[in-house]
Amino acid sequence: MKYLIIGNSAAGVNAADGIRANDKKGSITIISNEEFGAYGRPLISYYLSGKVRSESMYYRSEDFYKSRNIEVLLNTEAEEIDVKKKEVLTAGGKKLSYDKLLIATGSSPFIPLVKNLDLSKQENVFTFLTYKDSIKLKKQIIGKSKVVIAGAGLIGLKAAEGLFGQVSSITVIDLADRVMASVLDKTSADIIQGHIEQNDIDFKFQTSICEVHGGERNVNKVVLSNGETLDCDILIIAVGVRPNINLAKKAGIKTAKGIIVDEYMRTSVKDIYAAGDCVESVDMLSNESKILALWTNASSQGETAGFNMTGTEIKAPAAFAMNAISFFGLQLISAGVIGTSKSNEIVTDSAENKLRRLNISNDKLVGFVLINYNQRAGIYTALISDRTKLSTLEYDITSKDIGLDVYPKEERTKKIWNHKGGC
Repeated sequence: MKYLIIGNSAAGVNAADGIRANDKKGSITIISNEEFGAYGRPLISYYLSGKVRSESMYYRSEDFYKSRNIEVLLNTEAEEIDVKKKEVLTAGGKKLSYDKLLIATGSSPFIPLVKNLDLSKQENVFTFLTYKDSIKLKKQIIGKSKVVIAGAGLIGLKAAEGLFGQVSSITVIDLADRVMASVLDKTSADIIQGHIEQNDIDFKFQTSICEVHGGERNVNKVVLSNGETLDCDILIIAVGVRPNINLAKKAGIKTAKGIIVDEYMRTSVKDIYAAGDCVESVDMLSNESKILALWTNASSQGETAGFNMTGTEIKAPAAFAMNAISFFGLQLISAGVIGTSKSNEIVTDSAENKLRRLNISNDKLVGFVLINYNQRAGIYTALISDRTKLSTLEYDITSKDIGLDVYPKEERTKKIWNHKGGC
C-alpha cells in the first residue's frame, strides 16, 4: 500500500503515526513546501523572543522519519492531484503515485487590500505563521525599530510578545473594539489588553491600515482609516488565515470554506482524506460546519485519518473551539460558546488579573473563559465534551471553583481511574 501525505505539520505527522501503528509495511511519503522537519508552530513567538532555541523547535526527534520508514520530501510544492491516475504532480515536475492520499495543507495568512502594500517587494513587511516567518522577522529586528502589527488576534498578540524588549515601540491595530474579538467577550478581553499594555504595547481599535508609504522595497509609514499616520520600520500582517483548499478544489473535491470531510476524515473523492486547518469540522456545540484551526484538533484529525487510511475505522473525536495560551505570564483558556443569548446564564467571578466566566445553557456548560484560573480547565472541558447535565453534579458549579468532588462518587471513581492528567 502506498500512502502519500501532503503537509508535514500536526495533521500530517500524526497521520503518519496512525498509519504506521496499523501498517508496518506500506510505504509512507510526506511532502512539504517548508524546509524544516515537523516543528511546533506555537513555538515561533518564543523563538522570536529568544526563549526557545532553534534546536528546541522540533516536536519530533531527528530519527522520527527514519525510524518509521517514512520518506519526507521538503521544499516540495504539490501543484495538482490527478484523481483518475492517483498521482500528485509537484512543482518540480515529479509525479508521486498513491493508493491513499491525505491532504493536510493547513492555512495561509490572509492579506487585506491595502494601498501600496506588496509583500513580494517590501522587505520589512511580514506575516507570522511559520518558523520561516519568525526567522526572517528576527533578522530584521534592531533596537530602534518601530513596529506596527495589523491584527489583535492570537497571531498578532503573540508576535507582539515575541518582539517585546527588542524594539523601540509596538503598536497593534484592529478593526474590532477589543483584543481576540472572535474568541473573547469584552470583560475578558479588557483583562488581557490591560496586562499586555503594562508591557508598553499600544493598541488602536476600530481602525485599520488603509495605505502604506515608503520606498519600493520598504514601508516607513502606515495610514489608518481614522486618518492617523504612524511611523513604521517593521509591519506585521496578522489579520487572520484562510484554509489552503485550492489543490483540493482543482481536483474536484467538495469544498466550502474548507475541504468537506465526514467523521472518518474522508473527502468526497474515494481514497482521498483531509485533516487539520484546511478542513471544515462540525462544532459539537452548534452543529455547524466550520473551520476549527486548533493544534489539538489537527493532531486528532490527522491520527483519525491515518487509521482510516489503513482500513482501521475510527471516528474523529467531537470538537469545539478551544484556546489555551499565555501572554507575559497571564494564562488564558477559553472554550466553547463565549457569546451571550437570552436563554444563556453567564456567571463571572473576577479579581485583579483573574477571571472565571461560565456560559450555561439548558442545564449544560457550553463555554468558559478562565484567566489565571486554569487549574480546573480539564474538568470544565470534560463537562462540555461529555454534555454533562449540571443538575446531576454534587454541587452548583457557579457557586465556587470546582474539583473532581463535583462528580457523584461512581462517576468520580471512573474519572480518577481513567484520568490522564490535565486538570
